[in-house]
Amino acid sequence: MTRTLYRWLIGLHPPAFRLRFEQELLWIFDESSDASGPAPLFYDAAISLLRQWLVRSGMWKWVLAGVAGAVPVVIGFGSFLFNWPMRYP
Repeated sequence: MTRTLYRWLIGLHPPAFRLRFEQELLWIFDESSDASGPAPLFYDAAISLLRQWLVRSGMWKWVLAGVAGAVPVVIGFGSFLFNWPMRYP
């Protein structure tokens, strides 16, 4: 059951990463999941998944552009949004 879940997590990685490392990752899982438990391997696979999709694929540029586009809006409308409703003396 845990191997199937781990294999699914590896399957979410980009295709080039899977082709290169899937068999090795599954072998490591089979060899070390009994000794240390599967939790560290799941954690490592989840961090790897984020790293592969955000950094290696260039998606970080889109994330950074979205944040950079939202900052001026928050700065420009921040006083309006955070002081709602306005109280007049």
